[in-house]
Amino acid sequence: MSTHDEHVQHTWTLTSDNDEISIDLWTDNYTVHVDGGPDDGDQREGGRADVDHLLAKYQAAGYQLVRDYPVNDPEPHEEPVEDDDPEPHGRPERCPECGSPVEYEPRYSDDFREGAAWLCTGCKWGQWLTA
Repeated sequence: MSTHDEHVQHTWTLTSDNDEISIDLWTDNYTVHVDGGPDDGDQREGGRADVDHLLAKYQAAGYQLVRDYPVNDPEPHEEPVEDDDPEPHGRPERCPECGSPVEYEPRYSDDFREGAAWLCTGCKWGQWLTA
C-alpha cells in the first residue's frame, strides 16, 4: 500500500511463506486494488463482493489472513437521504383556511405538482401553502 492512502477505506493483508498480498477497498465502495501475489496491480470495480471473492480465492490457495483493518471512512453517497432536505425559510405559522398547524413534507406530490410543501394537519387542505 502506498503512503498516500486517503482513497483507501479498508485493507486486508494475506501471507503465504515469503509472499504477501494486500487487498484495498477504496472509499468509493467499488474499486478494489490488489498489491502482490499472482494478481499484483489488478484493479477491479466489484466492491465488497469482489473482496470476499479474492479472500476466498487466496485462502483456498494457502494464504492466511493476518491483518484486516479500516483505513478511512467511506465517501458519503451523493443521493439525498430524507433528513438531508432541510426545511426552507418562510414556514407559515398556521393554515390560512382553518388555522391548524402545518408540517413540512420535502417530497409531496398531488395531481398538479410535486416537491417541497407545507401541508395543513387539520383540514387536510393538501395544497402548497408555501413552495
